[in-house]
Amino acid sequence: MSVITLQADATTLILNDQSITSFGEGDYLTLTPVNAASAHVNSAGGGVTISERFDKDVHDLVVRVQKYSPDDVFLQGLLNGESVTVLIGSLKESYVADGSAGVESWTLEAGSITTQPTQTKSNTDGNALMEYTARFRTAKRSL
Repeated sequence: MSVITLQADATTLILNDQSITSFGEGDYLTLTPVNAASAHVNSAGGGVTISERFDKDVHDLVVRVQKYSPDDVFLQGLLNGESVTVLIGSLKESYVADGSAGVESWTLEAGSITTQPTQTKSNTDGNALMEYTARFRTAKRSL
């Protein structure tokens, strides 16, 4: 599977109406498709059946925020709730192509934090970061 890498300094992440901004300087967010887009079933006689997978839009989002920041507190609060919190949101990354500015947008639907956060260090200045992973049922890209 391919990994979509988004430069944190040029990306806006919104989860459940909360803007996440405490990224490590120079860091990246990653969005990784979990499943293939289509499936193939080959027959012994040389035929093939090709179908679109219903789960092709499932993606994992990995985000690192500064430890103890308001974003860390928010994300940790989602994990500490009495029940699983369902996430909706968006990712937007600014870019320049052929001299014109644009925005790549991702719509994130029906997600949840799936992995307990881990502490990591920034390669720029060594600040402690907390890494969170969320899986979304649907992540769709638009330009």
